[in-house]
Amino acid sequence: MNIAILSRGPENHSTRSLVTAAEKAGHTPIVRDPFGFYLQIGGTGPKISYDGIPSEEIHVVIPRLSSATAKYGIEVLSHFEWLDTPVVNSSSAIEKARHKFRSLRILAEHGLPIPSSLTVGSASFLDIAVEDLGDYPYIMKPFYGTHGIGVMLLDTPVSLKSAVETMCDLHRDYVIQSFVEEAAGVDIRVLIIGGKVIAAMKRCAIPGEFRANIHQGANGQTLKLTDEYRQVAIAAASALELGIAGVDLLQTKDGPVILEVNPSPGFEELESVTGINIAERMIQYAVELVENR
Repeated sequence: MNIAILSRGPENHSTRSLVTAAEKAGHTPIVRDPFGFYLQIGGTGPKISYDGIPSEEIHVVIPRLSSATAKYGIEVLSHFEWLDTPVVNSSSAIEKARHKFRSLRILAEHGLPIPSSLTVGSASFLDIAVEDLGDYPYIMKPFYGTHGIGVMLLDTPVSLKSAVETMCDLHRDYVIQSFVEEAAGVDIRVLIIGGKVIAAMKRCAIPGEFRANIHQGANGQTLKLTDEYRQVAIAAASALELGIAGVDLLQTKDGPVILEVNPSPGFEELESVTGINIAERMIQYAVELVENR
């Protein structure tokens, strides 16, 4: 089976692991940079080529899209879907999950626990709007972003207004959220594949840091996931229609709260902490999508 892996990083851990797992299972992995694809519609009909030649037969696509490749990569993925090629996460699901505010709205529509969240188009009535979020400090994060980049902790009305005014002037959209102090610097990453929990770990930030992202220096620790947290994570991936998802949860006195859901989760630290061959599980899921059609 030819398994296309959409990735600009052929040497990164996730891509290399998927290639190894596919080859070990007897399949042919084909790593493709999303920007190398040429998409045609109309004329002689829909076509897709890579580096100027017709794309080889692809049986299933695993998208590993970054912030840099997501916009065009989603178009590539949508084209494969139009040509009736199975994909592990649909283009529409990835688009919804990547948008921080839209994904939170969808989770809320499904009755799932999320932090109190707000987005604004100006700072004119900011002081009134944030009253429902609770007391300072607040978290402010971009609509699109990964690895905790662009996330700010704002602890005064002056800092919040200044940040919002700056973002509005730059025409950048941000989500403002209540800061869950009891969970500061700690969260839970749960990996979902095919509606099942495959692995989970606790992520702990380095001293002085409030972001529990591995790329910000956090470290993973073993964790026994309770049924409540397990079910919330599964429901979050299902609500966003993701076959593969990294669900980030906060532990609070009232139970789990969903921070966000990642449609292209990294898994190097998760494999290291749990000892689970995650790439192998992803390849198995991709193959099952084809076999179960």
